[in-house]
Amino acid sequence: MQTNFKTARCVLAQADTFLMVMHMSWRGRPRGLWGLPGGRIEYGEAGIDALHRELDEELAVRVADPVLLGDYRYKGARHQIYGAELTGAVGRIDRNEIADLAWLTLPEIVELSELQKLHAGFEAQAVERYAQLR
Repeated sequence: MQTNFKTARCVLAQADTFLMVMHMSWRGRPRGLWGLPGGRIEYGEAGIDALHRELDEELAVRVADPVLLGDYRYKGARHQIYGAELTGAVGRIDRNEIADLAWLTLPEIVELSELQKLHAGFEAQAVERYAQLR
């Protein structure tokens, strides 16, 4: 199934915190901005399948029943965003993809947004939406 979304990303929640990651650039350096875990949807791949694949590749986690939060725009492309509870721990971190990760509260993510320290800019809005649905 071909989608017109560029990436599938996930708001991962645990208690009152949300997982934010700092992806590596294509040059192999940290981007210096925080974002949601997930990544590119491959040709012919459904967004939900890309989400599960990316979470497994980047963090070795599996989530049950992700909730579709909607699509967000960044640099002219559409990004499919989900929300899910993470009941266990991060299995491992793929250091080729992820430079750092942090469990942050919604106010901390909003502060990062105000400081322009979020990768795409829609992350705080997506986290707030999922926090309201929980």
